[in-house]
Amino acid sequence: MPTTQLKPGARRLVGLLLIVSGGLLVAAQLLRFGVLGAGWQQAGWAGVDSTYLTLTVLMLLVGVLLVRYGWRMRRDGHVSDEPGDHSIT
Repeated sequence: MPTTQLKPGARRLVGLLLIVSGGLLVAAQLLRFGVLGAGWQQAGWAGVDSTYLTLTVLMLLVGVLLVRYGWRMRRDGHVSDEPGDHSIT
């Protein structure tokens, strides 16, 4: 299956956008952890919604993955961890 390769300038821009969006998502989820902490401090575990906590953790992981993919996109244009020299032909 043929894949289209981005030009190096476009690859750097896409990588930067992924890093910025992932960083903002991580920052937002850390703020949500603060809200969860305040609820836990006031009412204990009864004040913590398990769905809210689960979604916060999942979105935090998604944000970290976005930053990682953006970093790899800017570095060598490959997002996967396949073995090899990752040269772009």
